[in-house]
Amino acid sequence: MSKLSVQVGAKDFDIKVDKDFFAFFEKDFKKIFKDKRNIDIKELLSAYVQKTYNEYKNNIEIKEIIEKVDNV
Repeated sequence: MSKLSVQVGAKDFDIKVDKDFFAFFEKDFKKIFKDKRNIDIKELLSAYVQKTYNEYKNNIEIKEIIEKVDNV
C-alpha cells in the first residue's frame, strides 16, 4: 500500500491505495488539485462531480462503440 496525505477543510486524511494504482492516482490528484495538500470541501466536491460527469460521458461513448460493433 502507498499513502497520500491531504488536509480537507481542517482535518487530515491519509489516502491509502494499492502500489500499482498509486502512480496513476497521485498524477491525477496533482493534475486536479495542482500539487495542493490543503483542499477545501467545495474543491473536493467539485472534483468529485467532474469525475462523475467524465465517467458518465465515457459510459455513453462505450455504449455507442458497442452498438457500432454489434451492427457490423
